[in-house]
Amino acid sequence: MSERSADAAVEKVIASIGDTELAARYPDRTHFISADSPDHGLMATKALFDGDPVALVYSDGHELLVRPEHVGGVSAIFLAAAAFFLRHRRRKSADVVQLPPRARIEARDSAGHPIAA
Repeated sequence: MSERSADAAVEKVIASIGDTELAARYPDRTHFISADSPDHGLMATKALFDGDPVALVYSDGHELLVRPEHVGGVSAIFLAAAAFFLRHRRRKSADVVQLPPRARIEARDSAGHPIAA
């Protein structure tokens, strides 16, 4: 893992502190996680099942923004049970990101703008 790739997510967070326009492109409580981190799958899965959005940032600055759908009532109970199960089962790879049901995924360029399909 190179120095540059390890810092892509940190650079995005620091840039958004002083730039309100950039910060407005991300939902509150967004977790910026480097895609080159060896535990990015575990970190992203935990954040998503806790109900927080995740920006998975690649070394070239491109990213995937994943937003979980907020649920309540009985659905919230089932989602909490799924989160508990996913946290406590053995994983073969920390590279896999488990997505909660009906999560929205958006590919973005290095400036944080959505990439047109």
